[in-house]
Amino acid sequence: MEQKRLKTAMIGVGGWGKDVAHELSAVSELVYFASKENNAEVPNAKRATVEEICADPTVEAVAIATPIATHAEIVRKVLESGKHVLCEKPLAENSKDAYALVELAGEKNLILATDYIFLYHPAYRELKIRARGKTITRVACVWRGYGTFDESIEMNSLAYHLSLAYDLLGMPETASIVRREGSEAAGDNIETTLTYPSGIFISDIDRLSQEKMHTTTVTFESGEILTWDGTRLTRGEELILESTDAPLQKEIGEFLDAVKGGPLPPTAGDFGARVLEIHEMLQK
Repeated sequence: MEQKRLKTAMIGVGGWGKDVAHELSAVSELVYFASKENNAEVPNAKRATVEEICADPTVEAVAIATPIATHAEIVRKVLESGKHVLCEKPLAENSKDAYALVELAGEKNLILATDYIFLYHPAYRELKIRARGKTITRVACVWRGYGTFDESIEMNSLAYHLSLAYDLLGMPETASIVRREGSEAAGDNIETTLTYPSGIFISDIDRLSQEKMHTTTVTFESGEILTWDGTRLTRGEELILESTDAPLQKEIGEFLDAVKGGPLPPTAGDFGARVLEIHEMLQK
């Protein structure tokens, strides 16, 4: 007999929210969506307010993809109503608010996960497996591409890199950022350095570049070097794994599996709060 689908809701159906809603619809019964856009539509889902979603006891899990400034308040309301949450990164505007949400989720025995999608890519996961038991001396993340400019580069592009840093190496000893001059807007071209007992993590992002590339290169104490370019994991000229699988499918699937009693996804619990702590280290 086919297992009954979880009832879910989507709050925020802008660009990223539409993608999340699409994936939720494929693997759950997406009952409601909430949006401030009057012309927003989600197939087979009913428009509702955040309060109406929270008031429906049949909804078990909610995904949130609203403006960053609204995350903490909406997540708090949804958790207080007894529903599991997957929130677009960052979880809040600061780590204090994020940890308060983590504590609330723990008190209510609810899953709280933050959407750091890079951790769900098959090639990255293979890299993580191959890193087990090895000492990482250097990680270099390079991101080139024009735009987008509707969010802070530090809370958008850099946030993904910091999630990789925390996942691979944990909390850094020191953190520094250089916002290069000559950019059209402050912070469009940045270099971030995190230091660890075993080595360093470097993030180099330029969102004014006409070139398109995104690579993560991991160097081990042994001299081995692995490179992930978004779809492929390589060691020198050797192709280890190539995958075009959609990581969002895996993220949504693992979140809902956890709601059903399965293992926690890697970005659940205090993961989002920890990444925000690294953000805050850069501001000191």
